[in-house]
Amino acid sequence: MKIRCGAAISLLLVCAWSSFAAEKPMSACSLLTAADISNAVGTPAGSSQENDIVIPEGPSKGETMRMCQWRIGEQEIISISVIRAPQGAQHEAGLAQLNKIFDMLKAQGWTEERKDFSNTRCSIMTPPPSVQDVPLSTGCLAEAKGMGIGVGWMGEKKKVAIEKVKALLDKAIGRLP
Repeated sequence: MKIRCGAAISLLLVCAWSSFAAEKPMSACSLLTAADISNAVGTPAGSSQENDIVIPEGPSKGETMRMCQWRIGEQEIISISVIRAPQGAQHEAGLAQLNKIFDMLKAQGWTEERKDFSNTRCSIMTPPPSVQDVPLSTGCLAEAKGMGIGVGWMGEKKKVAIEKVKALLDKAIGRLP
C-alpha cells in the first residue's frame, strides 16, 4: 500500500511540475495594445509582431528576451523588450554596458536628451547631422517586478516626447504578471 501511495504522490508531483514547467512564457505583445500606442503617438499602429532572442553574451547571457514591435506608418516603429532583470554583479555589469553604449554614441556626435524617473531612464537620441538615414529614437528602460523592460520609438522625421514613451512603459509595467 505504501508503494502505491508513494507512486501516486510521485505521479501527481511529476504531473504538477511538468504542467508548471510547460506554462507558456509571457508574451511581450500582451503588455501594450495597438490602441495604447495609437493614443500615445497620435498615429494608428499596425498589428504586432513578436520575437524572442536568446542573449548571446554579456551579463544576461543565455536569458531569453521577449520582444514585440508595431509599425506606425511607413517609417516608424514602437517596440517593447522584456527580460529577467540580472541581480548583483550582473546588474552592475549590465548598467556599465548600457552606459558604455550611450558614451560611445555621444563620442560619435549623437546628442542625448535624458530624463530619469525613480528606477527609469529615458532618452531621446539624435544622430549627428553628418549621419544620413539613421532614425531618431526615444526610449525608456526600467526594472519592475523582477524584469528589465524597455519601450522605444524609432522614426526618421519627428521626435516623440519622452513623456509619451514613459506613459507606454508605465502601462506595460502595470500589465506585467
